[in-house]
Amino acid sequence: MRSLFNAAGWLSIFVSLFFLTTSIGRAGSDSKEKLQKAMEYFKGAQYDNAISLLAELSNDKTLDKESLRDVQLGLGRVYLAKNLSEKARTSLEKLLELEPPVVTLDPDLESPPLMRIYYNVRKEKSGSLQVERTDPGIKTIAILDFSNRSIDEKERYDPMEKGFAELMISQLNGSVNLKVVERERINWLLGEINLENDPTKFDPETAVRVGKLLGVHSVLFGSFIKTRNDLWIGTRLVKVETGEILSTDQIKGDPADFFELAENLSSKVAKGINVTISEADIQKGTATKSLDAMMSYSEGLIYLEKGEYKEAYDKFQQALGQDPSYEKARKKAESVKPLLG
Repeated sequence: MRSLFNAAGWLSIFVSLFFLTTSIGRAGSDSKEKLQKAMEYFKGAQYDNAISLLAELSNDKTLDKESLRDVQLGLGRVYLAKNLSEKARTSLEKLLELEPPVVTLDPDLESPPLMRIYYNVRKEKSGSLQVERTDPGIKTIAILDFSNRSIDEKERYDPMEKGFAELMISQLNGSVNLKVVERERINWLLGEINLENDPTKFDPETAVRVGKLLGVHSVLFGSFIKTRNDLWIGTRLVKVETGEILSTDQIKGDPADFFELAENLSSKVAKGINVTISEADIQKGTATKSLDAMMSYSEGLIYLEKGEYKEAYDKFQQALGQDPSYEKARKKAESVKPLLG
């Protein structure tokens, strides 16, 4: 009789747990549907509706940690779209409270104001300007903007001061044992230390100063010269710890072979810091093979850093018109669209 009672008791507990688990699972599923709906509201510029749903979800105990991170990031995006910077900041503070793992934001997907808030919140949280390292064994490199010393078509090639750096960052990001600091973070740092972002003034001393503040192993800076028939690109790689020049690389060729020249240079830089990266991975980082599209994209970066978002958006759209497969330009355009008003 006693054993029958125990069996019935355990059965009752099992049934209760089954229904409780099912209920929690259903609640979690409903919450994720609400999160998806909130993202749709954001994309459709229905910001008040998005905030209402996301604020509700921020207190939802059924959501997993990853979803809660999405909620706080979503709130940061929507608040900025409504010019509510302080609320956006609070959301990013809560986002970083959900670490580990380390929160990293993609500057191709996020707007410049959101990235600046992220860097500031990160600095206050860590008490440092240094980049976060998920693995202490990974090498780190910062690539500064290039200096345009062209003889022919100098004005046309001026935007490539930023474009070259952006291209090499993308190409070298294909290595699994190398962290390349995003341009947005370097620009933010230069502003923090009141250092003019002028590529013509970058030298080994500047590179070491920037590198130490970022906490990276090495810094790359360089220049390029466009003549009538040739394109010359030169770089210097500085070891931050000692200030020594690890390597000086240069490459020269037909301007029509612009992207191949850049890929060859990236390969040389990788060898200079003893990082393994295949030609295929470097090529994956070449987001477009249209020089016109790359020029328009680079012009967009200039407007972006000036805070002229409508002009930046138009340039990214122009780049897409010149190369519809230019995914990087598409992401940049989408990231600034909520700031257009």
